[in-house]
Amino acid sequence: MNRLFLYSGFLFILILIFDAYDRDYNQPQVSSTNDVENNISSDSKQPPQTDSIKPNSPDTSSPISKNIDVLESNKLIIEFDINTGELLYSKLKDYSVDLGSDEQIIILDYPNKKYSATSNIQLLDTNLYPTYNKKSASGKNTVVLESTNINGVNLIKEITLLNNTHQVTVTNTIKNNSDKIIEVRNYETISRDGNNAASIMLPTYTGSAYYDEENKFSKISFDDIKDNDLTVKTQNSWISMIEHYFFSAWLPTTASKKTIYTGYDQNIFTIGSSTDYSQISPGQSLTYTSLMFVGPKLQSEISSLTEGLDLTVDYGVLTFLSAPLFWILESINILFNNWGISIIILTILIKAVFFKLSETSYRSMAQMKKLNPRMQALKERYSEDKKKFSEALMRMYKEEKVNPLGGCLPILIQIPVFIALYWVLVESIEIRHAPFVGWISDLSSADPLFILPIAMGISMYVQQKLNPAPTDPTQQKIFLFLPFIFTALFATFPSGLVLYWLTNNILSIAQQYVINKRIVG
Repeated sequence: MNRLFLYSGFLFILILIFDAYDRDYNQPQVSSTNDVENNISSDSKQPPQTDSIKPNSPDTSSPISKNIDVLESNKLIIEFDINTGELLYSKLKDYSVDLGSDEQIIILDYPNKKYSATSNIQLLDTNLYPTYNKKSASGKNTVVLESTNINGVNLIKEITLLNNTHQVTVTNTIKNNSDKIIEVRNYETISRDGNNAASIMLPTYTGSAYYDEENKFSKISFDDIKDNDLTVKTQNSWISMIEHYFFSAWLPTTASKKTIYTGYDQNIFTIGSSTDYSQISPGQSLTYTSLMFVGPKLQSEISSLTEGLDLTVDYGVLTFLSAPLFWILESINILFNNWGISIIILTILIKAVFFKLSETSYRSMAQMKKLNPRMQALKERYSEDKKKFSEALMRMYKEEKVNPLGGCLPILIQIPVFIALYWVLVESIEIRHAPFVGWISDLSSADPLFILPIAMGISMYVQQKLNPAPTDPTQQKIFLFLPFIFTALFATFPSGLVLYWLTNNILSIAQQYVINKRIVG
């Protein structure tokens, strides 16, 4: 029976490994640029060209070319390049890097990560791109840029930060002042380097992703972008760059077909989307509106913005379990206004759902513990003959009507639920910097006094004492050290996770103690 815990722990680790692999590598197949008629431009920040001319893009890679200006709303501070309209820097006013710190979260960060975003226009059959100058500004949150460097074409770009949200609108208006029809399209890109700041102990996805009606939510890792330039035709789509808690995304503003593409150049990874070309007659104009979100994965905010955006909260392969668990946890928190108490109550509810299954498992363990003295006697009697020992052991199980694997299935069934809740606690920004009681001021950080990990280790030791002791001396030594190993491991975990495991252990101890009393005496 003690092997059951080893096997269960091994299975738990395997599921986590598979889940991590699925997050990073198990992505839907998209077409290589060699297999579609469109070609990716040599500059990865530009959209695929439908003609044979590859454009000479403006120089956006050199800091010397930057002409920086600032926009500000009550949620965001944005820096942009006046000459290109590229969004270069974003700071979140309501989110600090560390609890109590004055340093605020930065998402777009061109100076340090080459992390930027662009919404711009492209003319067919020309290698010219617009160069803007500042035309006017309206308060702190709106600026108008104008470009006349393309003959016969007047371009107006307006960038606006929306108050009370983490959204930025960019409108590109093209007026045809020439005497012939011109063809234009709008493209949107997000680019950054491949540095990943995720913790080794708690790996989370950093990379690009997109959503459309056919493929739903799809991730394209930096390795995939580096290995292949990819394109995919989409309908009603959005593109994004995702990190642990925060992300940026170009959201759909109208129901339209787009081509999503990726590119890699000098350690810069780009995901972009472009519309089809549209014709503008002489004297006519056309306006494209782009909407960017750059902020936290706060589900109450992002779930209503567009379909599938809440999937940026990356629960992985067990999303179908994690999403309802988060909904229950959030509902509990509405009542108690304390995420720590909410975690405890949710753990109790989960334990109640699996009460009968757990009872079956613990009853099997109690029966095994009752037989433990006889097992030891058999081991001593047949110490030189393992075959006879096994045969005698199976006869004893049959006589006592005990199934040594009777506790396996109930525990195995619960493992996916435990993992799903694990990812809820890891991924949900709502728990970030959330206080519990006393010394625990941030459930997303490790316990500063190590009280919860030590209590968890003690609870694990008590659980061991309630279980039948292993007959194998090697197993006995392994089990002796497990509480110390897990205590050291959990000391690095967010305190919200440790609180969950501790609560679950305490409930398991109570249930197992009662069953042992009834069976073992």
